[in-house]
Amino acid sequence: MHGQGCTRKGRKERDKEARREEKFIRVGLEQREIKGICLVQEMGDEVERRKEDDAVRVLRGNDEREKDDDHSLVPLLPGIPLAPSSRDPKPPRVIFVLEKASLVPAYVGRSYQILNPDEHADFLRKKNMNPYDHRPDIIHEALLQIMGSRLCMAGGVQVIYIKTVHGVLIKVEPHTHIPKTLGPFCAMMSQLLQKLSIKARGKGEKLLRLVENPVTKYLPLNSHIIGLSFSSKKAVRIRDYIGNICNDQSLVFVVGAMAHGKIDCDYINDFLSVSGLPLSAAVCLRRICIAVERQRKIL
Repeated sequence: MHGQGCTRKGRKERDKEARREEKFIRVGLEQREIKGICLVQEMGDEVERRKEDDAVRVLRGNDEREKDDDHSLVPLLPGIPLAPSSRDPKPPRVIFVLEKASLVPAYVGRSYQILNPDEHADFLRKKNMNPYDHRPDIIHEALLQIMGSRLCMAGGVQVIYIKTVHGVLIKVEPHTHIPKTLGPFCAMMSQLLQKLSIKARGKGEKLLRLVENPVTKYLPLNSHIIGLSFSSKKAVRIRDYIGNICNDQSLVFVVGAMAHGKIDCDYINDFLSVSGLPLSAAVCLRRICIAVERQRKIL
C-alpha cells in the first residue's frame, strides 16, 4: 500500500511537470508568433514607405523633365513677344486749380462774414465796392460741379486748390462735403479763413486748410498744366486734346472762378478754349469732367 501511494505521488508530480513544460512551450510559441506578426507588419510598413518615396521621386523627376522640356522649347520659338497684361495701369488722378475765387471776408456788424451781394448789398454800397467782384457763388458752384462728377466719385480727383483774389491758397480734399446752399458754404469758408483749417468730425483729418504759396510746389513733376480761357486763340475739342496726352502725365486744369476777366498764370503749359462762347466756371468744369470720364471710360 505504501509503495502504491508513492507511485501515485510520483505520477502526479510528473504530470504537473509535464503540464508546466507544455504551458511554457505554448507561451513561448505565442510570444514568437506575436513577434513574427509585429515583424511582418514593420516590414510591410517599410515596404509601403519605400513605395511612397519611389512614387514621390518619380513625380519629381517628371516635373523636372517637363521643366527641361519647356525650357528646351524656348529657343525653338524666337520672336514671340510676351502676352500683355490684361490690366492697364491707372492714369494719375486729376488736379484742379480754381484761380481768383471771390472769398472776401469782412466784419459786417459784429460777425466775420464772406461778402455776398445778395446778403450784403447795403454794406457793399456804403463801402463803394463793386458787387461783381464779390461772387462767392461762382466758387461754390464750381466745387459742387467737381464733387458731384462721376470722375470725383470714382476716385479720379486727387486734390482741389483754390486761390482767392487776395492770394490765399486753400487745399480742398476731394471727399469733402460741400454745403448745397450758399449761406452755409460762406459760413464754412469764413470759419476756414479764421481757424486756418477744418477737420472731419470724429477724425483728425483736415478736409480744408490754408497752405503756403505757390501752388506749383504741390504739383507732381510730370504735370501737364492746362489753363482754360475764352480769350485763348487755341480752340480745341477737350476730349480729343486729353486723348493725345500721355497716360503717365498728371492732368492739372486751371479755371478762373471770377465773374469777369482772365487768368494770367505763368506756370501754365497750355492755354485752351473749349467753346466759342464765354462759359461759367461750373459749365467749363463740367465739360472737363465729362471729357476725362469718357476718355478713361468711367461709367
